[in-house]
Amino acid sequence: MFDFIKIYGINIFLIIILFFCGKFILKQIVKKIIKKLFRDETKEKMVLEKRVKTIENIVIKIGNVIIYVIIILMTLNLFGVNIGPILAGTGIIGLAVSFGAQSLVKDFISGLFILIENQYAIGDIISIDDKKGEVIRITLRSTILRDDKGTIFYIPNGVIKSVQNFSQDKIS
Repeated sequence: MFDFIKIYGINIFLIIILFFCGKFILKQIVKKIIKKLFRDETKEKMVLEKRVKTIENIVIKIGNVIIYVIIILMTLNLFGVNIGPILAGTGIIGLAVSFGAQSLVKDFISGLFILIENQYAIGDIISIDDKKGEVIRITLRSTILRDDKGTIFYIPNGVIKSVQNFSQDKIS
């Protein structure tokens, strides 16, 4: 046990520091960038804050996944595992999954544009196709509505062609 700590201790400590610093720096940078991108874009401060918070959370979650993967690969490399084949295999699997998950990618991209363009927000009353209700949740993958009868609709963002928003003020 002592030999293990003697050999790998400093490197493991550095990886742990890198992990926490990476998460902290990611959070700080994302908050500053997102706030600069969306400042003074709308009159309603509450709508802007919700929008900024939603986009911040999404970008931070994606960044965290990247940090976790890097830390895992660094740790494997530290213990002598050749990560070259892992990276190559991951790339091939990623390519195969991307062909099979085209609708998922379409949903994610559409969801990102819905959030960035502020087409609607949580609490808005909207109509998508023949479904009308209050937006109770927006994710990159789907929009979730609750109609006045309490029925919940899960609508993939990739199939949304047009939206009627009954809650937003007129756009000037």
